Amino acid sequence: MARIGIITCSNCTQDANCASVVCLGDMRKRSGLFDRYPDDEPLELIGIINCAGCPTLAAPEKILKRVRSLTGYRLDALHFSYCMTALCPFLRKYEEVIRGQHPDLNIVHGTHTPRDNETFRREVGELLCPKVFVPQDMNNVIMGTLTK
Repeated sequence: MARIGIITCSNCTQDANCASVVCLGDMRKRSGLFDRYPDDEPLELIGIINCAGCPTLAAPEKILKRVRSLTGYRLDALHFSYCMTALCPFLRKYEEVIRGQHPDLNIVHGTHTPRDNETFRREVGELLCPKVFVPQDMNNVIMGTLTK
């Protein structure tokens, strides 16, 4: 059995209301970056956490505190969500800090099948910093109904 955790982008989950629906869907279907796990091996989702936000002086300790909430349950792999891999300028720093404390933890860059990163970045930027306020969230990005 593979024991999996997912870490998502704080901005996407909190400001864009992303509920990790696509990440979890691909995990259930074993598609996207979950296709690495054998079909005959059960997957157990230990938990979903979001990052500590864009770094401050306390960010390394904050990210480790959040990861420890999963590693205490014999975590095998930590998946950085697609939004983390596509958007986070601090991804490498977060990974470095996590690996320093958990060198045996398998870290996977991604969850669901990636879209075109440039389009995704532009749409999330429009969602989080709209020129004209229209109530929208990550579901509009996922469903392709983002109003510009």
